[in-house]
Amino acid sequence: MPAFQLFDVIRDLGLPGPQGVLQVGASYGQEMDWFVANGIRAGVFIEPLPQPFQVLSQSCLKRPHFVAVNALCAEASGEQVTFHVASNGGMSSSMLAPANHLQEFDFVKFDQQVELTTHRLDHVVAFLQQHGHGAACEALDLLYMDTQGAELRVLRGAGGVLDRINFVLTEVTRNRMYDGAPDLAELMAFLTPLGFTLNNVNFDRHHHGDALFVRTRALRIH
Repeated sequence: MPAFQLFDVIRDLGLPGPQGVLQVGASYGQEMDWFVANGIRAGVFIEPLPQPFQVLSQSCLKRPHFVAVNALCAEASGEQVTFHVASNGGMSSSMLAPANHLQEFDFVKFDQQVELTTHRLDHVVAFLQQHGHGAACEALDLLYMDTQGAELRVLRGAGGVLDRINFVLTEVTRNRMYDGAPDLAELMAFLTPLGFTLNNVNFDRHHHGDALFVRTRALRIH
């Protein structure tokens, strides 16, 4: 279970819990049981690497309205990018080149690269809606991102998908963990005009953490 107690925070805010999760960078689906235990009844789980995706897809097959997608999300569809594969089962892999991650987590190596094609997040969701997964897509109100510094690129390709989202939990790093990774201020600058407010942020000693943004209309603030 993740260290950040997302659902406890939402309950402390007195808000209804999310019903559907859109997870970008879902890896092996290690959070799936945690999601289900906290009321998530539908989900779209996106993972670019084939090995973790195989495990993820098997987990989704066990649950109705849980859909696994093998895709790399970014701000545009159809671009070829070099994806840097991490030695820790792919957990720290990113479309961005590692920078200070190499010092903070020196046991993780990036000795493999693969070429992948990008897809906008709104294109992925639209495809699912057109191919029998409309119920899952309509339930999505939590965006959960763990893309190792590429979170802003994912957001830039989200388009209208964000209109139905009430909660955004995003990994956030500092100290230039990956080349081109956004800092917290850049994430705030993107999400605030779209009607979100920063509710929580935490960093550990490795300059790695999570930030929770909540829709202002859900909080009934202006």
